[in-house]
Amino acid sequence: MKLAVLGLNHGFVFASEIKKMKGVTLVAVAGQGPLAERSAQMLDVPLYGDYEQLIEERQLDGAIIALPNQLHKKAAFLCANKGIGVLIEKPIADTVADGEDITRFFHSHGVPLMVGHHRRFSKKINHLKSLLSEGVIGELISVHMVWALAKDKPYFAQEWRVNNGGGPLLINGIHDIDNLRYVTDLEIESAYAVARHTIRGQKVEDSLTAILEAAGGVVIHYFLSDGVPSPWAYEMTMNENDKYPCYKEDCYHFYGEKGSLAFPSFRCYTYNEEQYGWEHRLIEKNYSPTDNNDPIKEELYHFIDVLAGKDQPAVPGEEGTRTLAVLEAIRKSVREKSRITVRGGLNK
Repeated sequence: MKLAVLGLNHGFVFASEIKKMKGVTLVAVAGQGPLAERSAQMLDVPLYGDYEQLIEERQLDGAIIALPNQLHKKAAFLCANKGIGVLIEKPIADTVADGEDITRFFHSHGVPLMVGHHRRFSKKINHLKSLLSEGVIGELISVHMVWALAKDKPYFAQEWRVNNGGGPLLINGIHDIDNLRYVTDLEIESAYAVARHTIRGQKVEDSLTAILEAAGGVVIHYFLSDGVPSPWAYEMTMNENDKYPCYKEDCYHFYGEKGSLAFPSFRCYTYNEEQYGWEHRLIEKNYSPTDNNDPIKEELYHFIDVLAGKDQPAVPGEEGTRTLAVLEAIRKSVREKSRITVRGGLNK
């Protein structure tokens, strides 16, 4: 099976894993600049400065699109026209309309499309989903989510990260919103959000607070910042990536009528009926799973199975677009300073 990786920032992780896989060949990679050149040398594969040329010249079974967000649609269409199955990094596109277009285009061409919400392959995330569906805290009332950390200053040297289409909401926050939708099965109906960009003074947000409303009256409070020294973020608490130090903290809290659950510590607090209420001690139980995994590696193996016709995409275009629809409502709320209804995403 012949694969290519388009984009060598996050894409380098996929390319490195592909090189280790049996029966799979990394044919070429696409990227620009000294970092891409060094990455291609490390991978020992041809480097194309023009991803369009790579798609045109190489015979491929699949491609991983890890290009800047605004290039996703064009690259995806080029692949679909040549019958190349695609794993497209989140967000599926810059806009919901483009996400819908991509999804329809791949369906019409009969080509597999999968969106790179790799955290749906995390054992801890799936354990959390199981606990919530089993009702360990009863009916869900509210969720509190935090993604707050300080990125390294050189990170912002790439221009696309500080202009429209970049920023922590689309780059990082989309993971949290997809995690929320996945583990709770909630469909978010509206968003109200405020943002600021005073930490670095760039065009995109460096911090944001959102209130999301879901069907059934569940309310979600979400704070996001990539300019605040803090351990309270998914990357800093999950111990999934050796690149980041890990802290024994929680980034999500779920509140139910029967109890509350923290993640990723999986500490759960409840009362029994005989001693219920704040005058009594809470009963603490730990539901932490016994093992961990590498979600990106699991996602890649799943993508190979999809290309081989052994499985259907776990995160189809429709799901990626629904998650993007929530992000689009948040961004619109920031611009218009009003509550925005979530719209778009296509039916399954």
